[in-house]
Amino acid sequence: MATIKDIAKLAGVSISTASRALNDNPRISEATRTKVKQIAAELGYSPNYNAQTLTRGEANMVGLVFPVTDQSALANPFHIDLMRGAGVALEQRHYTMMVAIAETEERLLETVKSMVTQSKVHNFLLLYTKEKDPVTDYLRDAGINFVVIGHPEKQGDRFVDNDNIQAGFLATQKLLDDHHCQHVAFVTSPHHWTFEVDRQLGCRQCLNERGLGGTEWVVEEDNAPQFFAQHPEIDGLVCADDILFLQIYRQLEALGRQDQLAIICFNNSRLLGRLLPAIDRVDLRPRQLGIAAVELLFNRQADHQFISFAL
Repeated sequence: MATIKDIAKLAGVSISTASRALNDNPRISEATRTKVKQIAAELGYSPNYNAQTLTRGEANMVGLVFPVTDQSALANPFHIDLMRGAGVALEQRHYTMMVAIAETEERLLETVKSMVTQSKVHNFLLLYTKEKDPVTDYLRDAGINFVVIGHPEKQGDRFVDNDNIQAGFLATQKLLDDHHCQHVAFVTSPHHWTFEVDRQLGCRQCLNERGLGGTEWVVEEDNAPQFFAQHPEIDGLVCADDILFLQIYRQLEALGRQDQLAIICFNNSRLLGRLLPAIDRVDLRPRQLGIAAVELLFNRQADHQFISFAL
């Protein structure tokens, strides 16, 4: 197998010059870079990316940090599709993923710290945003490169996101226009994640614009059965994501109300699409979000990027 030493010898340059030429260092002349690259191609040289990155004091890995998740919780297809998009973009950069998942904030923080200090991971994607998040605080204070997916907790954090307020507005608008609903409920998780709050705000703005202000209810998943039993006037649902809709749908079936309501939800995952009835969905394009997050992570000049969604 050819080495950088072989290339340098044939090119008549030093090993350091050959290395810089292969990495397109502007200090090396274009003629030398072309010559070195041609010899490398002829020899079938394959660079050792692990060695290159470890020389810089970091691993060629990106840490993917999931929100705190109970062991019994369903895996969210949105996160799986995010990972697929990120994986495609990382492969092109010769990077791999290391995943951090834990049941408590304390354990998640310790996992991330270990990734930084022991595994030399210096680039992170956070698949969530949350107020007073210890992981984000740690990465920020340590000066670690990171990008969050979602509405950032603090100004200055670099992020990739959909416009979730607009998504909530347009989803509600579609529900009203297509199904003529008069009494709309917004279903959220008990966590009230930032993306849920933004979509709820968009929903309320749409209802206010249509003169239906005050007809919106916010329902937490755990309270849904009792709520729907007590409010037969509800004729439309906006569900914060499709995992929530899966839970709500089973509860509606038990009450015999699954066919009485117009429903729209977010994410449009193919997996849940096979398990649930055909309803209106907002496609948030998580694979594109994952790709964009990786691109932003390695582009220090940009601070954010918005990805369009589709109804």
